[in-house]
Amino acid sequence: MRIRGRLKGRPEIAQAPMSDVAFLLLIFFLSTTIFDFEVGIPMVLPGVQSTRERVEREDVLEIATAADGTITIDGLPALLDSVEETVRARLNARPELTVFLVTHPSVPYRRMVELLDEVRAARARRIMLKLGEG
Repeated sequence: MRIRGRLKGRPEIAQAPMSDVAFLLLIFFLSTTIFDFEVGIPMVLPGVQSTRERVEREDVLEIATAADGTITIDGLPALLDSVEETVRARLNARPELTVFLVTHPSVPYRRMVELLDEVRAARARRIMLKLGEG
């Protein structure tokens, strides 16, 4: 007489506990992850009731960026590295200097931010931004 062995089925992995573990891991990583929020460029903008001031031409320093990325300071070509020095020198001569940044629309945003960083490094308090004509 032959003894029959038990029929063995294929081993299976239980799906319910696996989904529970995946859900717990998801909750763990979501609760422990630190999200970095981009702050942007901190600037103080005039309020609604700001008054218009007349500014003398001598108190304005125009820094423009052309379509090809070249920088001019009051119409004269300049390098990015010389912007801070030039602005600082003009601020020493005229403390109420207004820096007027004009950027061509096709210039990358990063270039304008680099220029703005140079002007702010010179401690200019009065900065105007304008999108140039394209």
